[in-house]
Amino acid sequence: MPLVPSICPYCGVGCGLLLDVEGGKVVRVIPNRNHVLSKGKVCGKGASAHKSLYLPSRLTKPLKRVGGSFVEVSWDEALNEIADKIKEIRERYGGKAIAIYGGCQNTLEEVYLMSKLVRFLGSNNVDSCARVCHEPSATALRETVGVGASGTSVEEMVNAKVIVIAGEQLTESHPVLVDYLLKAKERGAKVVVIDPVFTKTARYATLFLQVNQGTDVYLYNTVANYLIQNDLYDKEFVMKRTKGFEDYVRVVSKYTIEEAEKVTGVPKGKIIEFAELISQKGVIFSWGLGLSEGGGVDAVRAYLNLMLLTGNVGFSGAGPIVYRGQSNVQGSGDLLKPWQLPNGPLTPENAERLSRIWGFPVPLERGLTVTDALLNDNSVRAMILVNFNVAHSMPNKAKVIRRLRELDLLVVLDAYMTETAELAHYVLPVAMWAESEGSVTSLDRLVKWRFKAVDPPGEARQTLFVLADLGERLGLRTSRDPKEVFEEMKEVVPLYSKLSLADVMDHSKNSRYPNGELVLYSEKFLTKDGLAHFVPVEYREIDRRGNGLVLITGRVVTHYNTDSLSRYMGEIEEAIYLNPEDMRELGIREGQEVLVRSRCGEARVKARKMEGLKKGIAFMPNSLDSVNYVVCDVLDPETRIPLYKSTAVTVTPLSN
Repeated sequence: MPLVPSICPYCGVGCGLLLDVEGGKVVRVIPNRNHVLSKGKVCGKGASAHKSLYLPSRLTKPLKRVGGSFVEVSWDEALNEIADKIKEIRERYGGKAIAIYGGCQNTLEEVYLMSKLVRFLGSNNVDSCARVCHEPSATALRETVGVGASGTSVEEMVNAKVIVIAGEQLTESHPVLVDYLLKAKERGAKVVVIDPVFTKTARYATLFLQVNQGTDVYLYNTVANYLIQNDLYDKEFVMKRTKGFEDYVRVVSKYTIEEAEKVTGVPKGKIIEFAELISQKGVIFSWGLGLSEGGGVDAVRAYLNLMLLTGNVGFSGAGPIVYRGQSNVQGSGDLLKPWQLPNGPLTPENAERLSRIWGFPVPLERGLTVTDALLNDNSVRAMILVNFNVAHSMPNKAKVIRRLRELDLLVVLDAYMTETAELAHYVLPVAMWAESEGSVTSLDRLVKWRFKAVDPPGEARQTLFVLADLGERLGLRTSRDPKEVFEEMKEVVPLYSKLSLADVMDHSKNSRYPNGELVLYSEKFLTKDGLAHFVPVEYREIDRRGNGLVLITGRVVTHYNTDSLSRYMGEIEEAIYLNPEDMRELGIREGQEVLVRSRCGEARVKARKMEGLKKGIAFMPNSLDSVNYVVCDVLDPETRIPLYKSTAVTVTPLSN
């Protein structure tokens, strides 16, 4: 059988894979040398991705909760009953009592159909896991330059003179991009890494800024003030292509290097060196979850303001790159928003245009984010979760589990019996990445097609089919053909309107939205007025109660997010990582059991030493079952992302 082209199901790089199929099973994954971005490279997770298809925990039949356990039912019985319950809830409480929230492994076509179905039911309660990772990045980028996505491409890294990496461990989260980083260094690029942890990525740095957690805004405002005071900013660019500079100058003028050294923990000389490095042309400003989950939208705004101040956007080797963490998190964030329609802002005009295409009225009431629906608001009575393990991934885990149990109807579509599925009224088994087809959007706007290689196990069905079948029972007729859904999506979503399906299916072609550009904004920004916008922000100090430790979470290279897709790699130790000096002061030995406690919850885990960790910081992998019992549900005021990297904790040794 010919090798089947696919896209890796893990991070947002979107590496090209070729699947070797024998006897109806994927037996081997081969890196695709012809893929336009990955060019034959793949990380360890990607090379073994096919193993995730054959875990014994795969779901194969629809399940219905009866009493305290599940019983197997037919698809017709499950879908008919779900549809009847949704109609009953809508009749009694209105459409706003219904929500559909999706994970970021779903294809664009599946995401688009979720967005359409929830509006048909009279609700804008629709969201994705992009909410809990890079919604601050998308929001800041949209208001600053016009599009909530990377404004340059990964391929442009090799053309940069300086690459700034803030809050990101490329080696752990996006290993294939290390190859681009090394090529850039070979061509003379300087690398700046900003992180509270001396990571493996920091080993590649020309300059490492070990910043105190949560002080990014102070650092970036200080650097801006230094550049302005020393006439090191791009006056012509600022004057001709930006707006809001005067207000920005007023805000940053009070941030001094002397005070920044105390607040951020970064020595004065390094702050100046950083400022002077980014004052030249050819700087890529890149970042990961450390920025968005650590300081929310204001941290990203402060960072992007430096890009505008230095005029480093709109040409080769410069611009913003967001290191997104799932294979379609960019696409999910583009299409699934409770405050925005797929064709633009939530306005009467856009709702009317969408109604003409869809053939039904589109609601105008602002919907609930997934974080608010689970943590702050009890108005949702029926929730459909599509490949989204919220019981693991949301903060204040005990609170989320209680909320899920309160729902009148919880329907989970998933390939595994996850923690969330265990709480559902109905669990519907769905196909995985190699068992269905459709398109995904990578972290730098590259849209590529996954081709179906094998059938799903048992009675599991493709997610698109399940959504279409449920929609039909509710009165919405939609196509089950992903190619037809892709073309309809293009008609609705402006960013995707100029894509060619043929190019998307050809993994050797550049098929980036909106027009195939490697670099956006060379002539104008995609804001309403065509200008880039400074968005001034002030520093807010984070809470350091407890015994002075701030817990941050993050990825490790051998595991992946909630670990459903990477369980085959073995168990991950439930552990907290501490600075050796903190361990000595707290009387904690290596490997000793400790109690980690926050105002939201607690967990018993092993204590492990981490040499590169800044004093006062504790680290736990986000794949741990215990971690979100401790992480608090503090949300960014604007984007409603949980601030996973700013929970004050107390760590106490327990007797062995």
